[in-house]
Amino acid sequence: MLISPLSGLIAWPVIGYVAVVGAGRLLFTRNTIADQLVNRSFLWGLSGLVLFRCTQTTSISSVANQLALGCIVMFVMHLYGLARLWEPGADPAVTWRRQRIYSAVGVVAAVLTLIAGPAAGRAEQLPDPNPNWGGLVVWAAQGVPLAATTLVQTRLAIRELRMDNRKPLAKVVGSLMLLAYVPTYVALVLMAGEMVLGWDLGYPPVGRTEIAFTFAAVLATTLVAGPVVGHLLEYAGLDRDGRICRRLRPLWRDVTAAVPEIVMFPAGDGLTRRDTTARLLRMTVEIRDALLHLGPYLPPAHTGSAATHQDVSEPQLRDYAHRLAQAAGARRAGVPPSNTGLVQQPFPPAQDFDTELRQLLDLARVWSSARATPKVSPGIGTVGTCALGD
Repeated sequence: MLISPLSGLIAWPVIGYVAVVGAGRLLFTRNTIADQLVNRSFLWGLSGLVLFRCTQTTSISSVANQLALGCIVMFVMHLYGLARLWEPGADPAVTWRRQRIYSAVGVVAAVLTLIAGPAAGRAEQLPDPNPNWGGLVVWAAQGVPLAATTLVQTRLAIRELRMDNRKPLAKVVGSLMLLAYVPTYVALVLMAGEMVLGWDLGYPPVGRTEIAFTFAAVLATTLVAGPVVGHLLEYAGLDRDGRICRRLRPLWRDVTAAVPEIVMFPAGDGLTRRDTTARLLRMTVEIRDALLHLGPYLPPAHTGSAATHQDVSEPQLRDYAHRLAQAAGARRAGVPPSNTGLVQQPFPPAQDFDTELRQLLDLARVWSSARATPKVSPGIGTVGTCALGD
């Protein structure tokens, strides 16, 4: 009796990969109907991969193999529901009602596989194996749902590739979808040739199915791993907005410590760690508010008046950073403001968020050296940057 074509050195890393991505999707990506369909298909697919590991034989008479084939059918039927959801004009409101029908078809196919599997397995053991009624039933129960889903998904991928307004990433995803179904088409052709034309392939269909499904599972997992990676990067603060937040954090921490009343959310409340975009917007607003509140505490400038255009010279920027650090220290120490009128900011009003963010990043770049260099300026007594962080 032939053993499984895939060794544990290949199968278990694949199972681990699918399990990790699936767990990530269940944690981070479950809001839309499409996400939920993908996540359910992951559970069925992972179950099928594990069941293949529960037996070393490739015979259809093995209950583990029969259950694995049933899980594959359920996996396929959820992909079919996903393809129907993505069709033009599809009504998301009836998605779950239709999916219950597709899942019922999958359950019937799985039950037929369990019923006909022993008879099909007896035919495999004959010296000259020919499909009996059990083999035909298993072939139909597995092949028909697989063929229908493959055709619908292929049509969907080709449509995405033909659309001119699609981004390159969408075309790459469409190409990977087609690539993922190559082993499926090969398996369907071999299955049809074996059943209809009597091809003697020298290897049981279950073994070929395990190979094809493992390959397809790796590609399908890779296709839907992007959102999980994005959420993990966002959670770790490694996405673009998270990296910008880290660059602004020393400046934000010091100026808001001097003006704590402008902080929107107290520590431990408000935005979660993963809301990096919202956190960036909040930090930008709070820094700007803090700069306005600290304006009356600024000592006189040493490099001339404020800039009249968007770009501030490096000496102006560093001088303002030093004066701002002194102003923050003065306010924290309770020193009265030295200016009572309107204090002009070194940056002109930004016309868009990107310009404002660039200005604050320039200020944050020189902030660490400014806050670490004690300076004494007239009008604020002896309070310098050494007061920051105390």
